[in-house]
Amino acid sequence: MRRTRLHLLHMFSGIAIAVLAGIHMVALHLEEVLAFFGVDASEPTSWGAMIARSSQGIWVGIYIALLAFLLYHALYGLRGIILELTPSARKERVITWLFVVVGIAVFIWGSYVPISLLSS
Repeated sequence: MRRTRLHLLHMFSGIAIAVLAGIHMVALHLEEVLAFFGVDASEPTSWGAMIARSSQGIWVGIYIALLAFLLYHALYGLRGIILELTPSARKERVITWLFVVVGIAVFIWGSYVPISLLSS
């Protein structure tokens, strides 16, 4: 039952990545589409525009959520590939905990910048 929930979360994270990455791509790379909807997106990749976006809570939330879903999706998929090669239950536990620790560390490190820019 636990594996089913983790696999469903893996599939859900793939959908969430597609949605959040789509929002990111539209906001940063499709100036014509945004102009059609009346949004001024002149130079969305300039330093000033990036700093302005990072001071808005919604963008910080989107970037942190995208980071969380990407980390889970990538590490769970890589864990599944590695576990196909290792038959031992002990090795499975070690690999699982190693990926949990690495995922948490990378999430904290990756979340630091958007949160620090939001608070400045």
